Amino acid sequence: MSRRRLRAALFACALLVTLLATLLPLHPRAVEAAPPPLGAPLTPGTSAIVRADGECLRVREQPGLGGRSLSCVPEGTIVAVLPSSQLADGYRWQLINVGTLTGWAADAYLQQTAQAAATAACAPGMQSSTIKPGLTGFVPSRGGAGLVIWGGGSLAGIDNAATSKGCRLSAIWTGRPDGEMVGYLPGAPDFVNEAWRRAFPTDRLGAGQVLMIVCDAQDTVRAASARVPMPQFNAPRPTFIGPSAGPKIEALAAIVVDEASGAILYGIDPHRPLPPASLTKIATAIVAIEGADLYSWVSNSVDSRRLIGSSVVGLVPGDCFTVNDLLYGLMLPSGNDAARALARHQAGTEEGFVQQMNTLVARLGLKGSRFTDPDGLGGPQHAMSAHDIAMLSRYAMTLPQFRDVVDTPAWTARGGRTLSMVNANAFIKTYAGADGIKTGYTEEAGSTLAVSATRNGHRVYAVLLNDDQRYTDARALMDWAFASHRWP
Repeated sequence: MSRRRLRAALFACALLVTLLATLLPLHPRAVEAAPPPLGAPLTPGTSAIVRADGECLRVREQPGLGGRSLSCVPEGTIVAVLPSSQLADGYRWQLINVGTLTGWAADAYLQQTAQAAATAACAPGMQSSTIKPGLTGFVPSRGGAGLVIWGGGSLAGIDNAATSKGCRLSAIWTGRPDGEMVGYLPGAPDFVNEAWRRAFPTDRLGAGQVLMIVCDAQDTVRAASARVPMPQFNAPRPTFIGPSAGPKIEALAAIVVDEASGAILYGIDPHRPLPPASLTKIATAIVAIEGADLYSWVSNSVDSRRLIGSSVVGLVPGDCFTVNDLLYGLMLPSGNDAARALARHQAGTEEGFVQQMNTLVARLGLKGSRFTDPDGLGGPQHAMSAHDIAMLSRYAMTLPQFRDVVDTPAWTARGGRTLSMVNANAFIKTYAGADGIKTGYTEEAGSTLAVSATRNGHRVYAVLLNDDQRYTDARALMDWAFASHRWP
């Protein structure tokens, strides 16, 4: 390990010990008047607004009126609710975070925000995490350390969420169930992160995990692709055995890619950015899978009845379904309402989610894509290349949850009500060995298609953009790829 990385790790350890010594031996104070009756506790991982009758609210070092005052937070300030509370001096004290400040405040003067209330309203009778998706707490965008709560998802999701907030991660620290601390250093050799891998063998951390993140003061998006590269399969390129160089097809752009080597076997203008239509949802699904608890409940605010002429699942405001169910709604019937519901749930806004989508392609070193929405209905600035779609598909198929969804013929979602859906991708039903991935269509993009198929243990991807004969051409490309190449 380099001296610079070792110093960063030692600094992180020392800072974590200091933070824990300050935050965990629980004891701040808040208001001097007679305490009001205790109401419902705040939901950890969500946000709350200061309501102190026009006064500022004292944030204290420890719970209780005798705790040292750290600051007085103005009326109307939005704070993050952290997962710890205590009773002291007649008040219930809540651990909160606002900016660089973490401390205790009387929750009688904190009002749950509307977003958190909507989440809570979705949960009665449903076993669900109420932790907000993503990173809740202080994310130091200009370098330094911050204490946050993770809303559930993979290590890659933590990296993506941090990067989209301007933090280039240099270290992550958290506690194991036995109380020992374990750290992860992005980009470090495997042996350095062996303890982390043992603690989290599935690469997913549950909702509510408290993390200390350490960020470098660097241009995060520009540097991200070198630190978290596209997965390498380390296989040699298949040998071309002919006889033809490939079929003639109708697509404006197309590509065929071997999964194991990443080699391009066929291409028509493969790096040209074009409207992808609903192939956009491949990126939407990846961001959702990596960055959310798949079995948390989503309180929907999207009205599918307003998406006239659009492919939808049929969501209406007030619907409650899991992230997992919405992933099926996203990828099988190509629900634009499901895309927007996932985006609002995970990032709070569709714009914030799109930022995470753009961070994803930058992280993977894909330079021919730019997103402006999570569903593919966007304007002229929304574009992907056939190459990027194929490589994104290749990455997505390393995620078990993604593979399961795109290879499913039909799904029934059972949440607040029941919704049945059928996979619109006819290729998986008609081509031997097909196991994904996605169709798309808009007037601007024409018909688009990304497919995968596996034969004799070898998976191949094909992407076609603006092709009125997409299924016929996809079959021709796949037949040619398997017949014209020999794998080691």
